[in-house]
Amino acid sequence: MTALRRVAAAGLASLTLLVLMTVPAMAATRPTAPARPTTPPAPARATRALPPEIFQLNPVKVNPAVLPNIMILGQHLTPATTVQVGGRPATTVQVPDANHLLMKLPENLAQGSYSVAVTNEGGTALASDQLVIDDTGTQPSTLMMLVGGGFLLLLMLVMRLARTPGLA
Repeated sequence: MTALRRVAAAGLASLTLLVLMTVPAMAATRPTAPARPTTPPAPARATRALPPEIFQLNPVKVNPAVLPNIMILGQHLTPATTVQVGGRPATTVQVPDANHLLMKLPENLAQGSYSVAVTNEGGTALASDQLVIDDTGTQPSTLMMLVGGGFLLLLMLVMRLARTPGLA
């Protein structure tokens, strides 16, 4: 009798599984309602270019002999964007996206502070930070000072060893 119950339970489970699998298939083959005619899309309006915004100059203090490029962080920057540093045009090197612009400083900028103006099709924006040109090319760098100090220490050590009586 138990074998008969097992066979009946297995048959009932198989039928239930078959019904559960065919119901979604029958629902998917139901006839769909006829498509309504769609309205034609509205003609695309010409978008007006937005004026640029400048959030940050990076770096703000620069030595053009060492680092001639400046990154401008802002919005609405396009490949057609132009930059002026102190009224002199700078070269736009790269505009990877609408928020970053890499520019090369104009040649022969004297030491001092300069305003930065960014212009695109929508207008002009002036940076809130002044770009500081720090031409320290005539002063020795920190590395040169350390090398010079190390050389002097080496000379002092050699002179000291030369005066030691046991080494002569």
